[in-house]
Amino acid sequence: MNGDRLTRLMGDVDDRFVEESMVVEAKKRRHWHWMGGLVAAAAVTLFVVTWDGFKELIPLSDNSSNMSVAYIDEGEIDVGMSSANLAEMSEDELFSKWNPTVVRGVVKQIDHIELDFNGQEEYQSIMTIGVTDVYRGDVEPGSEMKVLTVAGVGSEVLQSDADVISELRLGMEGIFMPIPYDASHIWSQNGATLQVMDVSDYGFPDGNRYMFLNTDEGLAFSRDAYPSLRGAETLDDVEAFMMERFR
Repeated sequence: MNGDRLTRLMGDVDDRFVEESMVVEAKKRRHWHWMGGLVAAAAVTLFVVTWDGFKELIPLSDNSSNMSVAYIDEGEIDVGMSSANLAEMSEDELFSKWNPTVVRGVVKQIDHIELDFNGQEEYQSIMTIGVTDVYRGDVEPGSEMKVLTVAGVGSEVLQSDADVISELRLGMEGIFMPIPYDASHIWSQNGATLQVMDVSDYGFPDGNRYMFLNTDEGLAFSRDAYPSLRGAETLDDVEAFMMERFR
C-alpha cells in the first residue's frame, strides 16, 4: 500500500470512530491506574501483616495472666548476659530432687521465645529432641519432646554457669535429663504469672548439669557434678551408667 492511498484511507475514517477510540484508551488507562492502586494497597497490607511487630503468639491458659509469649528470631534476643546461681547438689540429688526424665536423642529443632511479663521481657529457647532411647520416664522411643531452656541455644548462650549447653547445636546427639513440668511450676514476675506448662512440658533446671553432649570435640558434660562419670569418654559410657542406675 503506497503512501498516497494510506493517506486517503485515513482521511475517510469517520471522526466518531477516532473519538470512540480515544475514550476506550482513556478507560484502559483509568483501569490500570485502579489496578495499580489495588496492587499498592495489597503490598502495604502484606507489609503490615509480615511486620516484625506481629509476632506469632503461643496460646496461654487462664492460669497465665498479664503476659504474652511469642516466637522470635535469634537476632531479636536481648544480648544482655544473665546470671544463674546453681544450687549445690550431690550426684544423687541431681537424679532424685526433681525426678528428671532421662533420654537419649537428637536435637531436631531450636526455637527462641520472648516472654513479656507485663512489659518486662525475658528470653528463653525451646529445643525439640527426637527421642531414640529412654532410661527413665514416661516417654516413648521415636517420639519428640520439647524442653524449655536458657536463651540462645544453638549459637550463643546468654547465661553464666551454662558451659555445657553453650556447646549444643542443631542435629547434635546427647543424653538429656529434663524435668517434667506440672501445675506447680509457676513463673511469677513483674505482676504477671506464667503457667510454665503453657509453653513446654519439660525444662532444664540449669544449662550445665542436665545434659551429656556428643560434640565435635568429644563428650561434654559437668564432670564435677557427676563423680561416677568423670572417666566417661563417649556417650555410650554415659548410656551404660544410666542403664545400670535405672534398670
